[in-house]
Amino acid sequence: MPKQITNMEQLKKEARGQQDVEFFILLRGYLRSSKRIVWEEDEKKFFIINFIDDSEQELTEAQIMDAGYTNIGYAMAKGALFKDD
Repeated sequence: MPKQITNMEQLKKEARGQQDVEFFILLRGYLRSSKRIVWEEDEKKFFIINFIDDSEQELTEAQIMDAGYTNIGYAMAKGALFKDD
C-alpha cells in the first residue's frame, strides 16, 4: 500500500539513505510520475532520478519546493506524492 508523503520532514525520513525505494506523483487521479528520491543528511541534498526520462537532479530543500526545479513540492502540498511500499 503506498504511503502518502505530506511534508518535508516525512519526505526526508522516508527517503533517508534509501537507494532502491520508488516514489511517485499521482497525476490526474490515475497516471503516475515515478521517481527515486534519496535524502543525504550529510550533504543536505535530495538526489532524484526521474524514471520518465532518466534525468537526474541534485536539489536542496528549498529547490525541491520550488516549481522552477521540480513538481515534487507542489505534489507534496496537494497530497499527491507517495512512497511505493
